[in-house]
Amino acid sequence: MRIERLPDLNVPRNGHFLAFVGGELTVIGGHTTGFIPTATAEYFRDGSWHLMEMFFPHDWGFGVTLPSEQVLVGGGSAEPFGIGQTWAVELYDSSTHSFSPLPVLDIKRGANTSAVRLSDGRIIVAGNWYAEDMISAYSPESGGESLRVPVLGRSFPLILQTAPDNALIFSSSGTRGENLDPVADRLKGDPVEVPLLKEWESWIRPDVCQISNYFIGDETVGGYAWIFPAIRKEDGQLGIIKVVGEEFSVLETESPLPMASPEGEALTPGATLLADRANRCAWIIRAVRGTGQIYLAKVDYGEALNGGKAPVSLYRAESPDGRPVYSIGAVLMPGGDIAFVGGLADSDNYHPDGIAFILHTEPVEKAALPWLWIIVAAAMLAAILFLIIRRRRSRLPSNAPLTEAAGESSAEDSFVKLMDRITRQMEVERMFLKKGLTKEDLARAVGSNSRYVSDCINRKAGCSFIDFVNGYRIRYAQHLLYENPDMRLSQISEESGFSSEVTFYRNFKARTGQTPGEWLAGQSRT
Repeated sequence: MRIERLPDLNVPRNGHFLAFVGGELTVIGGHTTGFIPTATAEYFRDGSWHLMEMFFPHDWGFGVTLPSEQVLVGGGSAEPFGIGQTWAVELYDSSTHSFSPLPVLDIKRGANTSAVRLSDGRIIVAGNWYAEDMISAYSPESGGESLRVPVLGRSFPLILQTAPDNALIFSSSGTRGENLDPVADRLKGDPVEVPLLKEWESWIRPDVCQISNYFIGDETVGGYAWIFPAIRKEDGQLGIIKVVGEEFSVLETESPLPMASPEGEALTPGATLLADRANRCAWIIRAVRGTGQIYLAKVDYGEALNGGKAPVSLYRAESPDGRPVYSIGAVLMPGGDIAFVGGLADSDNYHPDGIAFILHTEPVEKAALPWLWIIVAAAMLAAILFLIIRRRRSRLPSNAPLTEAAGESSAEDSFVKLMDRITRQMEVERMFLKKGLTKEDLARAVGSNSRYVSDCINRKAGCSFIDFVNGYRIRYAQHLLYENPDMRLSQISEESGFSSEVTFYRNFKARTGQTPGEWLAGQSRT
């Protein structure tokens, strides 16, 4: 891997929000030398960092990158040494490189607060540090609105969207760092116990991570799937938890994730995870204490979505000048490269660093062959490709997916078009109501084949074919329950496309955490 050295920040900082927005690396807030909050931000352009003034300090505050290429930032420690909370919220506009104050939060928020933008446009805020917690919605027009008191006060909770209007909110740590029971709040509905969290606890770095880094689904087709790093309580082994809808499972890998360097050196606590949806892989980043050594595990999670085990590849990089790294902000850039900006050389928050560099994740090219052999090899390769393409095209039916026609479209465009046809079959033709629906049935309906249909659903919805179909069936069953509360479950099961009432009941509870009766009792009819 190749390291591209960038100039240091103008203001060394930690506890900042790092984003790639408006085509630029941007750092917002945090604290600087002396553990003092800084009301400054910087963006990288034309080979240098440009300093900007903010309205308020946001040290370990929350940030949400909006589709408008703006960033909403709020909360955080308002005083030196990571103390206190703040009402303040402001908006960064990457097109003008300016900040605007916004209406305040519903409660003061300190460090370790989380915020996520749902697909319906709402911004959900939860978590606090040494203060009361509240599950809230925030609007740039009207400010914060308290939605409900959480069953447990949390520190840096995960807010994972499970449906267009719902999310799970949970954490392994309370507002004062205490261990919590494995109970998740729902944005809509009753709290639910997550049995897997009795065995595993989330192991994320709240000072360098964004929850959006963990998303592997496709909200445009209702595919809500997430992964996050966790530690097995029994032996301390690092792993990855997968959440599809409300179903939790361990992502199976071909080899264990590393807990120490190959030389046996201790790695820094917590793990940064960056999900690269375009390449269907995730990077887990840790560092060796007191050194500039950074270890990366690349997990190709796409294989696990198909029922296999995810391959794990290990890489090592060294920070520029060998500068020690303890914690460092990281963000995935277009194309899959990783930018590292700011952080700590050790656990001393009084002396943050201004280091900045880009790790180019593509393999380093090998030495070139003599030019004559290059020409010969290229000519042979071109001839072989011509014959392959010609043979494949002669075998393709006219309605074959575009991924089979070399050169006509990129694989991603092909999947988008195929997913449109799949979604139409589900939402317009209601094909999910057919009992015993198979991949082959759906493939024939969309003019493709079962392998491409399966790969497309895995990639775009982040789940398996059966999970995808059952998601539609459960939502349809909920509609029937709500509109016809006296309808027998056997009839609802039949009309929703399930093979039996037992299968319906099991899937309903696995996906919602409630029995059909419990779910219906929790709905408010207008």
